[in-house]
Amino acid sequence: MEINQEIIQKLNLPAASTMLYGKCEDNNIEFKKSVKQSCDCSQVDKQLLANMAFQLFLIREFEERLLVLSNDGCIHGPVHASIGEEACAVGSMMVLKPTDKISSTHRAHHHYISKLVAYHISKGFDSLSGEQTSELQDGLNCLLSEIMGLATGCCGGRGGSMHLRNAGIGVLGTNAIVGGGIPLATGEAFAAQYENRSDITICFLGDGAVNQGAFHEAVNLAAIWNLPIIYFVENNQYAVGTPVEYSVASKGDIAGKAIG
Repeated sequence: MEINQEIIQKLNLPAASTMLYGKCEDNNIEFKKSVKQSCDCSQVDKQLLANMAFQLFLIREFEERLLVLSNDGCIHGPVHASIGEEACAVGSMMVLKPTDKISSTHRAHHHYISKLVAYHISKGFDSLSGEQTSELQDGLNCLLSEIMGLATGCCGGRGGSMHLRNAGIGVLGTNAIVGGGIPLATGEAFAAQYENRSDITICFLGDGAVNQGAFHEAVNLAAIWNLPIIYFVENNQYAVGTPVEYSVASKGDIAGKAIG
């Protein structure tokens, strides 16, 4: 479909991607590798592709404008843009229910925006109509206000770029501490299971966070209790300036660290 090629060309997305994922049953973890090709989009509903494309371009435009505001001195404090990581958020968020939860890191604008849009899609938003609802616009304004430190932000302007929370759309919170959100997300998954809710949690983290003790403790408990949680590692090959092959003994195979 034309929409797929346009996204690939404008956003420089890979034509194919590989995902290694694990499933835990009876405390036995089975890992499988899934390879997705660009041609797979031809088998996806046009409306779904349009909604995904809308989010990809919206996140990229938001982040680029945000960097301009930052360079102009309109934002106090750090701004960690998610340019190049849009697809991670969009692809994962499109399968969530409005009541499902996410947690994220210091680099979380794309996760927040995608969860926001997915929430409004569940309420009837149609990207093909060319009309943006006032509620969705208000949600984006709320995020921008928070990043700019304004009282109308989702956390009253006190959190800034790295500390975002919106319980209404399912954003548990974003965390500036490396690996800091992992135990919190695991706790939410435990609560969902304990309360017999059908909700799942996606815990986003970077490759550097897998070397934190909290990661291993949380993943171990999640496996023991078979919790409804996904640990989504956005591996950009570097933890700040440290290449992943220097910090991960299994030749950079991060998924393998969850075994055992």
